[in-house]
Amino acid sequence: MKPLRNTKKKKKKKKKKKNVVLLMMMVLLFFSFALFVSQKHHPFSSVSSHQNNDQKGSSDDAKEEEPSSLSSSSAGERGALLEKKENEKEVQKKTEHYECPDVHKNCEYDGAVVLDGVAVGPTKSISDCCEKCANTSGCNVYVFCDESWCKGQCWLKRVENPDVERPKLRNGATEGDANVPWTSGMLMKDFVKSEKVGEEGGGETRVKTLKEHVSIQTPLGKFTIHLKPEWHRKSVEYLTDLAETENACQGKSCKLYRVEPGFLVQGVLRSFVVRANKETFQFQKLMEYGDVGWAGGSAGPDFFVYLGENPATWLKFDHTIWGTVEDPASLEVLEKIVKTDSHTPEGPNTMRFLKEEMPISVL
Repeated sequence: MKPLRNTKKKKKKKKKKKNVVLLMMMVLLFFSFALFVSQKHHPFSSVSSHQNNDQKGSSDDAKEEEPSSLSSSSAGERGALLEKKENEKEVQKKTEHYECPDVHKNCEYDGAVVLDGVAVGPTKSISDCCEKCANTSGCNVYVFCDESWCKGQCWLKRVENPDVERPKLRNGATEGDANVPWTSGMLMKDFVKSEKVGEEGGGETRVKTLKEHVSIQTPLGKFTIHLKPEWHRKSVEYLTDLAETENACQGKSCKLYRVEPGFLVQGVLRSFVVRANKETFQFQKLMEYGDVGWAGGSAGPDFFVYLGENPATWLKFDHTIWGTVEDPASLEVLEKIVKTDSHTPEGPNTMRFLKEEMPISVL
């Protein structure tokens, strides 16, 4: 019986050993599976660094390949690139031409007004004002104010020859005066070249041939001015040049803008290609119906036709008179213009202006 008992004990021990081995195998399988999952979702840094190195290497290779790709480009492509660069240089040159090279602070340049601050509209800076002058026919002087009372105003003006003529300062101011809120500049464009009347082959001085009449064309018809060189020759020379020069009036550089029933029709005869008259002459003659002269006692280019029934005694001899409108058809056109829609923007008993300015040309 004893041997039988020992056999049972041995069987029990074998069974116990087998269970321990199975348990250890299960534990080993569990840890192996956990390690596999960990590697799948969280790669080792060494793997990612290899990937990064591979990417870096590929980008470096691409960089190294760029010169070879350029060197292998066709002659036509190289020519196109060169042409593009040349075009860019030309554009840069044109831009630099209007880069406000002559800007002066605390000074206000004078000059004939091409567009006033209202017509130009709000402007951000002196550079914007300069650009507007560059793009406006006839403008070669610009002034800009950035103070509170005049903020954003840009006036476009002109002098006839900025090559030799420096624009004067307004109101006798001195450049650099801190009390002057304006900044001014000048562009070398749109000036009138000086006309030299010299001696011709025979040694005789050439005398300009003057026109006897010029016609002013308006939307309502034309009126003819009989020119009077004996009253003021320089003014008649100017009118002759206006009539004989192609495109002497551009846009609304020549226009009618004011009417006063029983008194006048007023306008401007400004040209960007004809040298302006700069002389005045107080001819000892009172203005009469139909007489034409420069407005405000100036040398032009603003002018008016007097339409009063009686001689203008209150004007005295302050105006330079250079012509007269005589024929009935022309006077009828002027009276028709006086009756065109007009208003007094500043209120009663102030200047009366046309609601729509009339462009005119000189024929």
